[in-house]
Amino acid sequence: MAMKQFVPQNVCLSCDGCCRFKEQDSTWRPQMTKEEIDQGAKSKLADLILSKDSIEHNGYIKTVSCQGQHLCSFFNPEHNTCRIYSHRPFECQLYPFVLTKHNGQATVCVHLSCPHIQQTRSTPEFKEYAAYLKKYFKQASVRDFLKRNPSLIGDYSAYSNELEYLFTLSLSLDDLMSSKSN
Repeated sequence: MAMKQFVPQNVCLSCDGCCRFKEQDSTWRPQMTKEEIDQGAKSKLADLILSKDSIEHNGYIKTVSCQGQHLCSFFNPEHNTCRIYSHRPFECQLYPFVLTKHNGQATVCVHLSCPHIQQTRSTPEFKEYAAYLKKYFKQASVRDFLKRNPSLIGDYSAYSNELEYLFTLSLSLDDLMSSKSN
């Protein structure tokens, strides 16, 4: 399920937005699915990923308090890098795009607070990437992954002024929730 990245690495490394949160239990914290945790457990990062201090029982990544902010427990502020980059969660790969609940549907949005989005929102590059994401989310493997992990469809309704709705997935929230109970 490899995903092409929209924000270039050099832009990410120079930004001071991602991986930092105002609250310890911020809605913006990513989750690691059981599948992602199991995959990480098979890697050289097993101890780091499986650490009790890194992931909450519900899959949300814990934060570490640092100078008035709450940093992702996998974030290295000295180098502005991710200690598990090669095994980072789906939500981290997707960001600054997010999956959210909107009108009973799973919807793909873009977070307008991202500086790269602010610079590229009206470009052909952005439109091409949005088209790429539409195709990406139509893949059977991605759809099955979301059906197995419906909690990845977040509730960002409190942040609707920071989001731009791009497109709706062809999976309703009811479909996702019913597949979880099967």
